[in-house]
Amino acid sequence: MFSLNLIKTFPISVLLAILPAGPLSATDYYVATSGNNQNPGTQNQPFRTVARGINAARQPGDTVLIRAGIYPQIRTLNLANPGTEGRFITLKAFENEEVIIDGSNLPEDATLIAVLAHHIRIQGLTVRNSQNIGISIWGPGTRVHAVEVSGNRVHHCQNSGIYAGFNRLSDPVRDLLIADNIISECSLMNEGGQYNQWSFGAGAGLSRKVTIINNTVSHCYGEGIGLYLSNKGTIEGNTVHDNFSVNIYLDNTTNTRVSRNLVYSTEDQRFYRFNHPASGIQIANENYQGFNNPSSHNVITNNILIGNYIAISSGSYQRGGGLKHTLIANNTAWGSIGPLLHIDADTRHYKSRISNNIFKQTGKIPLTDIQGSTTQIEFSNNLWHGGVPQQSARSTSDLQADPQLINGGSFNPEAYQLSESSPARNAGMILPEVELDFNGKPRNNRINLGAW
Repeated sequence: MFSLNLIKTFPISVLLAILPAGPLSATDYYVATSGNNQNPGTQNQPFRTVARGINAARQPGDTVLIRAGIYPQIRTLNLANPGTEGRFITLKAFENEEVIIDGSNLPEDATLIAVLAHHIRIQGLTVRNSQNIGISIWGPGTRVHAVEVSGNRVHHCQNSGIYAGFNRLSDPVRDLLIADNIISECSLMNEGGQYNQWSFGAGAGLSRKVTIINNTVSHCYGEGIGLYLSNKGTIEGNTVHDNFSVNIYLDNTTNTRVSRNLVYSTEDQRFYRFNHPASGIQIANENYQGFNNPSSHNVITNNILIGNYIAISSGSYQRGGGLKHTLIANNTAWGSIGPLLHIDADTRHYKSRISNNIFKQTGKIPLTDIQGSTTQIEFSNNLWHGGVPQQSARSTSDLQADPQLINGGSFNPEAYQLSESSPARNAGMILPEVELDFNGKPRNNRINLGAW
């Protein structure tokens, strides 16, 4: 070691030379099908493989820009180098070029892209033919957080399209954004009714603060979008249709908002379970050995649900638990194959509200299937049409009338706006949780029933 006196005698220029360097500047690395992995990875001399680009991107702020083409993989692409706040490590397509990451040649059960670190972005890629998960975000929250997966097209995966999770509730994967992706033909392991393993088109388990917004999720042989053993999630602005069993599923999930989603079935029977389409939005508590996070304090508002099996459902199978501190408000449910609202009998319902909704049935199916006592569920200001709801679902503030929607029955959300003469106009109660409508516009204390 240098002595203090010796250091004092050094010239300033020498001292500056031995001081720690500041943060390295971020670098853009390029990958192209015409490249070579011996190149420096510049735009004019790109790498050949995506794996080589990921390996080079080691400093916070580095970006891997992939030029157009098909990039077959024989092993999982692991993003293990972390970024920092404001300096993400990014894997993305170059200027909206079509970049296809293909997993057809992966080993059996291999995931295609795995995020194993924090402050990572994946943008604008087509991810297809994974032998397991398309894009996986896996690990403890202390290591895996602040991950953004946006603007990708993910399809034909044996397991989930985009999935996040870990195996400890004490350190859940956290602070994730899954936005503006198109996800389809996933959970193929269950195709043909094999039911090997339930999975999501997009979802997370043992997670906290997962935001799933503005995605389109369809034609998956598992749930469309789901959270389980999760807390403080957001599922908002998505279009979810023709998935298997349930389109949007909250399982052992707390403090989560499900809002402004368009959820429907086109009657594509490839995705029927038990000879009927998926339910729209469902809350339940399945059994997970060693884990306990019963669903409560969830808010389901401003959704439009069309032609599902059951529009909104609470299930008491397996662990049960009932609706606890749950708000179901200002949703528009149209024409289900089964009842529009289903609530299993459960003695543990507690301080829940179902208000300001429009329930319009179009066939001869009952409006409701409510079992057991609902003394801990407050019903108010709902509009019912196409039948008579059960006594346990009625209130003196209800309307039983045609809601007079602009063009109900289509899959265009605009068609579910209220006509000028609709009795649902200004017929709702003010709820702080529904200040905005389906389009995200303020309601300004003039509360219509339904999502608009």
